[in-house]
Amino acid sequence: MSRRTAFFSLSLIVVLGLSVEPALAQCAMCRSVIAQSPEGQQVAAELNKAILLMFFAPYLIFGSFAAWIFRSRIGVTLRRVAGLLFLPR
Repeated sequence: MSRRTAFFSLSLIVVLGLSVEPALAQCAMCRSVIAQSPEGQQVAAELNKAILLMFFAPYLIFGSFAAWIFRSRIGVTLRRVAGLLFLPR
């Protein structure tokens, strides 16, 4: 990897890392709005479930994709090892 590519990658990571702060404030804003209204106390439990669902969905998708890749690579490796251990005679 060249220095120019490394510098560009590092700069991109820094810029993306600095732009995350406003997104983190959204859940606190939603919670404060819900807590202020009288009927908001009843809705707060459902809102928390919805936030958890939105939080876990990307991890579930990425985990499924990673498991699929891992299983396909393990399958190839196991077939290779089995071929070495149990050579046809």
